[in-house]
Amino acid sequence: MTKLPVFADTCVIIEAFRTGCWKALCSKFAIETVEKCIEEALTGDPFDKNRTKITLSQLTDGLAARHTVTREQIANLVLAHPDNPAIDDGELHLLAWIFANETASEKVVLLTTADKAALVASSKIGWIDALVSLEQLATESGVGNKNLSSLLNQYRKKWLDEIRMK
Repeated sequence: MTKLPVFADTCVIIEAFRTGCWKALCSKFAIETVEKCIEEALTGDPFDKNRTKITLSQLTDGLAARHTVTREQIANLVLAHPDNPAIDDGELHLLAWIFANETASEKVVLLTTADKAALVASSKIGWIDALVSLEQLATESGVGNKNLSSLLNQYRKKWLDEIRMK
């Protein structure tokens, strides 16, 4: 059985590790991301007691694919959609890679982010129907309520539905 591809940004990766559902997601879906999101997920203040500690091997062992993004791919996205809001580097790289590699026959399947600007940008590109919450992915992966109860609001289906409506 072929796993459904899901493109995950930095925030979703960190929240999936924080709530203990990363392995379940990677078992159910073909999780893909870009190098910039990997870099961001592994960095941060090592002395911050609230920081979610993730090792490179923990993150990459579960990935179906990790992609390198070129400056040309970023420029092409920005030039094609100049009215998009400014977004963080990880999300920008992720959207640029998807934009550069999407074909008419292979549309982006699922994109998960909790970044409001990235959601707006994704919608303007035409990917509104591809957006999915971490909560929905985790539920479909068989993650129990114990893990899901600690999900922050911006990773929930209800929050994403409200942003979509706006």
